[in-house]
Amino acid sequence: MKKVLFLAIKDLKVLLSNKGNIFWVFGFPALFALLFGAIYSDAGKEPSGIKIAIVDEDKSEFSNSYISKLESEEALKISRAGRDEAIEQVRKGQIAAAVVLKKGFGDGFEAMFNSDEPKLEIAADPSRKMEGGYLQGLLAKAQFEALGDKFSDRKGLRSQIDLWRNDVKDSNDLDSKQATLYSNFFDSFDTLVKDVNDKNFNKGFKGNMLNFTKLDVSKEYNGPITPFQITFPQALLWGILGCTATFAISIVKERTHGTFERLRVGPIGLAHILGGKGLACFITCCLIICALYICAKTIFKMPLGSLLLFVLAILCTLLCFVGLMMFICTLGRTEQSVGGAGWALIMIMAMFGGGMVPLAFMPSWLLPFSHVSPVKWGILALEGAIWRNFSLTEMMTPCLILLAIGTAAFLLGVFSLRRQEQ
Repeated sequence: MKKVLFLAIKDLKVLLSNKGNIFWVFGFPALFALLFGAIYSDAGKEPSGIKIAIVDEDKSEFSNSYISKLESEEALKISRAGRDEAIEQVRKGQIAAAVVLKKGFGDGFEAMFNSDEPKLEIAADPSRKMEGGYLQGLLAKAQFEALGDKFSDRKGLRSQIDLWRNDVKDSNDLDSKQATLYSNFFDSFDTLVKDVNDKNFNKGFKGNMLNFTKLDVSKEYNGPITPFQITFPQALLWGILGCTATFAISIVKERTHGTFERLRVGPIGLAHILGGKGLACFITCCLIICALYICAKTIFKMPLGSLLLFVLAILCTLLCFVGLMMFICTLGRTEQSVGGAGWALIMIMAMFGGGMVPLAFMPSWLLPFSHVSPVKWGILALEGAIWRNFSLTEMMTPCLILLAIGTAAFLLGVFSLRRQEQ
C-alpha cells in the first residue's frame, strides 16, 4: 500500500506541475458550472418576450376583447400586421408565430368551437416548437377569459342565447322534435339569465373556469432552490471526465517516454503502478469535487438534500470513472491516439448521458442509448442526493450500475494493458 501511495503522490505532483492540466481539471468545471448556471437561471420560470403578430380580420367587439387579453400577458410581445406581412415575418424567423382571427371569429360560441371552418389560424415557426406549444395554451386561456367576460354580462349572454336559438331554427340537420328540445332549453336558459338575482348570477358565471392548486414535489429547503443545483452534477461530471482523460494520457506518456519501464525494473509490480494511477485520479477528483462544492455552498448558497447519499453517489461515480480511465489508456499506443480516442469516447458518453443536452430534450428514439452511458447514471445519482430526494433504496440502482461499469472497464483495461506489455 505504501508503494501505491508514493506513486499516487508522484502522479499528483506531475499533474500540478502542468498549468494546462490545472485549468482543465479544476478551472473548466468551475466555468462550466457558472456558465450553465447562468443559462438555466430562469429555469422553471415562464417564457417571456415571445414575439407574435395578430391579424384581426374579424374586427368585432369580441376579437378586440380577445386581443386585449393576449396583450395583458407578460410572456407575449404582440404586434399587429396584415396576413401576408405576418406570415412573411414568421418565415424569416423574425417572430415566433402569426395568429389570424378570421371573419366570424366573434359570431358566437359555435363559430369558435364547432364550426366546420376554424375561425382562428396559427402560423408558427417550426424551429420554435416549445414556444409554439406555450403560445397555444395562452391563446386558449385568452379565449376562455374573453368568453367569461362576455358571459358575465347579462345583455351579452342573452344576445349569445339569441344566436344559438337562431342557429337551431336555421339548422337543416335537426328534426322537429330535436329542434323543439333545443328551443325549449334556450328559452329556459334565457329566462334564468334574465330573472336570476345578481349574487347567484355572479357566482354561476364569473370567476375562473379552471380552479387548481400547485403541488410541490421537491423537498422544502431553508433556502431557495438555485439553478446551480441543477447544473452542479453536470459540472462535477465534466471535472471527473477531464481528470479521467488527463490520467489516461499520462499512463501512455509514461509508457512512450520509458518511465513505465523504469518503474517496472524496480521492486514495483504492474498492480502497484496501476493502483497508484487510480489512487491519484481518485484523489484529484475528490479535490475537484470539494473545491466545486465549497464554491457552490459559500458563493451560491446551494442547498444539499442528503450529505450521506451525496458521498455515496460521489464514491460510486469516482470508482466508475477510475475504471474507465484504465480502459481509455489502452485505446492507443501514443498520446495523440489515446487523447483523440479518449475524448471522442468521453464526448459521446456526455452527449448521450445528458452532460451536454438534458435528457428531457432528446428524441424518444435516442433515449434508450443513454442507458449505456455512465454519465447518465452519475448525474442521476448526484441529482438524487442533491435535490431529487432519493431514498437509499432508490440510490441503489444508479450506484450499482456505476460500480458494474467501472469494474468491467477496469478489468478490461488491465487485461489489455497486460497484453500490450507482453
